[in-house]
Amino acid sequence: MFLDRTPKDYDIATGARPQQVKRSFPRNCRIIGRRFKLAHLHFHDNNKILEVSTFRRSPQLGEGDEDLLITRDNEFGTAEEDALRRDFTVNALFLDPTRDCILDYANGLEDLRAHTIRTIGDPLVRFREDPVRMLRAAKFAGRLDFSIEPKTLAAMAEAAPDLVRSAPPRVLEEILRLLRGGHALDSFQLLRDVGALKSLLPIVGEFLGSAPQEERVSFWRLLEALDHRVSEGWEPTNAVLLGALFTRPVSALLAQQPRRSPSTLAEELLGPLSQTLRLPRRDAGCLKRICGVQHRFEPGSTQKRYRASTLLRSPYFQEALDLFELRATAEGLDQNLVEQWRDRERGDQDSEASAPATRSRKRSSTTDDAQDEPANASDDDATTEQTMSAEDSGPRTRRKASKSRRRPRAASTAPEAAGAQEADIPTFDRATDEAATNEEDADTPTRRRRRRRRRSNADTPASDRAS
Repeated sequence: MFLDRTPKDYDIATGARPQQVKRSFPRNCRIIGRRFKLAHLHFHDNNKILEVSTFRRSPQLGEGDEDLLITRDNEFGTAEEDALRRDFTVNALFLDPTRDCILDYANGLEDLRAHTIRTIGDPLVRFREDPVRMLRAAKFAGRLDFSIEPKTLAAMAEAAPDLVRSAPPRVLEEILRLLRGGHALDSFQLLRDVGALKSLLPIVGEFLGSAPQEERVSFWRLLEALDHRVSEGWEPTNAVLLGALFTRPVSALLAQQPRRSPSTLAEELLGPLSQTLRLPRRDAGCLKRICGVQHRFEPGSTQKRYRASTLLRSPYFQEALDLFELRATAEGLDQNLVEQWRDRERGDQDSEASAPATRSRKRSSTTDDAQDEPANASDDDATTEQTMSAEDSGPRTRRKASKSRRRPRAASTAPEAAGAQEADIPTFDRATDEAATNEEDADTPTRRRRRRRRRSNADTPASDRAS
């Protein structure tokens, strides 16, 4: 507000503990967080969420504890203690709504007027406690167009290797905030100057350290194009944001190994990084895919031919085209290429929309053709049944014969069945079917054994059988 800017949101801090906040708002309060607890107040059907934190103080180090990295940060304190434990002076200003005044415990107003980013206390100790603060310093400097105080800048360069000790989810979150804030160019150039990119993103650091000047300029122009689009209100996905950082290193590797598949190179280069930053599976897969297909958008590609429809129907096509549009702006490519791909995308969507109607018409015409010839189908079925009846005789095919007993085998012996066959209507006669079954089974070994057993029992007196 001092800079005549509209605040994005408001952070609420209070002396009440999280459980006390929940008791005050029992219906719409949710307590979240592992490292330290926060209270989320939900309003308007969860469309409005207010985050409430409790005042805290710096954790007390144990005797002989030389590691300054903060792993526990849940010690409650007062408003002044909370202000002094924060990272930068301009980030330690409180607005008291009850008294309508600014609470400044760290001379933040003075640095705010001087447009200076300064840590509270020893900068090296602050960055050792939480290395992610270096990313926050770059974010504030880029977003507010502030300069970093010399001692703070020197401490950032000294503590830059400690970034690898930070929690990967927090690092990823800050990287995405830098890219999404509309000032990625200034922030990442600052991180390059202090040597933080080599620890934060080794792929980008190595690329900027060894690539020719033309490729380095193209890399920074890509971030500039991203900032311009974001300032216009564009909201790219996480994969597109990260693709703006890694598409140039992938292209440089492809130029060194032109015979290899771009998708394979993108997988080899970005796969380990995705695991290090703990990227979600969807974002990791999309990032590798859109960086590996960028060459397909360019005319006169030396890669092997491919079907454009396969690319158009890819689930990552929209993100890949968004990244190519950024590249076209940064590298001065013909914007008509982007429009041509947009037109092809709309044409492919129109063809997919009309495809179900075409399949429905084909299905209806096939049904009509089948209904035109019912008699022929019945004749074919009758012929098939007669053939199966002739093949089912013999002792080894009793199972097949028993399954076909329900079929009219001797229809010619019964007048009713003969009349039904002339009318193409199947009729089942129980007596005829049993006669055909007995005749069919008369010569089987099992039937002969059963008959001999019955004859021997009939010739034997009842008294002998009983004994």
